[in-house]
Amino acid sequence: MYRLIGSRTTAIRRVVATCNSRTSIHTSSIILNKQKHVKPPRSNKVLTIPNALTISRIAATPFIGHFIITNNLTPALGIFAYCCVTDFLDGYIARKYNLGSMAGTILDPMADKLLMLVTTVAMTIPSGPAIIPLPLAFVIIGRDFGLAVTAFILRYTSLKKVYKGVTWNSYWNFFKYPSAKVKPSQISKWNTFLQMIYLGLGVVVLIKDDKTDIEAEENDEEDKDNNVLLASFKWLGFIVGGTTVLSGASYALSRNAVKFLKI
Repeated sequence: MYRLIGSRTTAIRRVVATCNSRTSIHTSSIILNKQKHVKPPRSNKVLTIPNALTISRIAATPFIGHFIITNNLTPALGIFAYCCVTDFLDGYIARKYNLGSMAGTILDPMADKLLMLVTTVAMTIPSGPAIIPLPLAFVIIGRDFGLAVTAFILRYTSLKKVYKGVTWNSYWNFFKYPSAKVKPSQISKWNTFLQMIYLGLGVVVLIKDDKTDIEAEENDEEDKDNNVLLASFKWLGFIVGGTTVLSGASYALSRNAVKFLKI
């Protein structure tokens, strides 16, 4: 009888051990599956393909302003188109091939702001074509200026919170001492897209007007096309003004716009 009880006890222990082993394997597989979906941390590398595209965009932007002011509009449009395409391309490559970096989170918005600032100023000042109304230029530039001032303040406060202190070197070394990340809102992304369309259309309008002045011929069809382009440019300006204001407000009112990093 004791032998029978002992054999049953041994069998029960084996069943329990088998169940525990299967449960452990199942749990481990769940953990591994979850880990597959965890996003890897951003790299601190600067020399990546997306960052190279962004840096080339920053380097090319001043030439856009120069060509617009000097009335070399075709190269201005070509470089502007290059900047817009690479703005999409660097983000796509970074996401698809996991090449996101802390440097990219700083350089990419910097390149966007510089492109909008230089092109807007070049198309507004009296020595240039002066095609953008001053009130709209003030809205576009004022919003970016406000964001820049806020960024400087947030940089100081985030450094104190993350690194428990601020020095001159740590403040300006964004790549070695990252402290905060700004998450663009959906309206901000649309605003950047619409601003690119608006400014690019403005250069096209200038090219069409320039060709009309050179030819100096009466052409009703071409005049109609020019009028449609100019009217579209003006109406798009109202839309851009609205999205620019909404974009600035979204940063000011959102609690999730800025995220302090952990070290």
